[in-house]
Amino acid sequence: MSSRKIRNRKSSHTLTGTRIYVARGHYRYISREPILNPKTGKIQKSHTLCTLSDGEFKAREALSALLGTLREPKGNGDFCAWLDKWRTGLLKKRIPPKDPARMPTYLKGTSNIESALSIIEEGLGKFDVAQIRGYDVGQFLDLWEGKRAAHVYRAFLSKFFEWCIHRQGLIDINPAKQISLEAPRKRKTYITDEQFLKIRDALMIGFNKKPTRTGAMIQCYMDLLYLLFQRGTDIRLMRWDEVKPEGVEVEPTKTEGSSGVKVMLPIGDDLRMVFSRIKAISKARSTFIIHTEHGQPYTASGIRSLFSRAAKRAGVESVTLKDIRAKAASDAAKQGYTTAEIKVALAHTDEATTRDYIRDQAAPVSAVIIKLPKAVKMD
Repeated sequence: MSSRKIRNRKSSHTLTGTRIYVARGHYRYISREPILNPKTGKIQKSHTLCTLSDGEFKAREALSALLGTLREPKGNGDFCAWLDKWRTGLLKKRIPPKDPARMPTYLKGTSNIESALSIIEEGLGKFDVAQIRGYDVGQFLDLWEGKRAAHVYRAFLSKFFEWCIHRQGLIDINPAKQISLEAPRKRKTYITDEQFLKIRDALMIGFNKKPTRTGAMIQCYMDLLYLLFQRGTDIRLMRWDEVKPEGVEVEPTKTEGSSGVKVMLPIGDDLRMVFSRIKAISKARSTFIIHTEHGQPYTASGIRSLFSRAAKRAGVESVTLKDIRAKAASDAAKQGYTTAEIKVALAHTDEATTRDYIRDQAAPVSAVIIKLPKAVKMD
């Protein structure tokens, strides 16, 4: 054995997806290459962001501010400067969630906005805002023809140009508003009852033919996805205090910063049994309904991986956890519930979105039988 001393680390990587470390009571960012610190005027790799008592969100916010000062124009026009000003206002309107468990979802959303706007900068940065025509926007969006990304970029551009019109007086016409786009192909996958049950059973036994530690809890997660009609994030982070005598109160994460729609979902016999089962199998006291052995909520990637491996063991292909929500909506329609009723259960704001979730499970059967014209003779 080597006699060389092992040096104790003085910092630990604590913030997922960043290069932010904890060191000497502070959050510090360690850049891959030396960069300018605008506060000190020095070129360096290590940058103090804030104290530990300020919290993780403050550290990430300080990092965004630091990196934002390094953003270089993507072209010679003034488009990037105005877009950056609009971006700053847009991100300020995003209210961080009070529940720390929802913070990763909030930060992921912020990252997605930054990423989309960065791509828009790359595509239109050579223009002045007043020069951009619908043709220019169309040429940019055609790079993602038939894909959801084109609709995302058009939505951002349309809101930005509206701001340029009504708040800055830079232009009179929104060059993105009237552009038509090919609708992305809608997902039509429907999980049958047989497939649902096969995956559910496969959660209990691993590839090594031995019982899994997580199977029973993830079974309950699948059941709640189906019975409560909600998105995976909202089921993963659902707390026991949201279960009330009159039902389960849900404020979807996706809409809490926009429409703020809430829904109260009734508790039927099956849902009551699932809640009882969770309490029976729980190995740790937790405020979260679905939780790990340590009482913490599962990560999205972790729970997705467990489901995918179970689907593979069950021999069920091309299905995802998101398909369970569509199955619930489709089954509710089959049982006679109206689109308006299902819309409420899904916490949608319009029925058009709800109809996209209802998958037709069988082709309609025609009752029309006609006869050939009389002049036709059959041999």
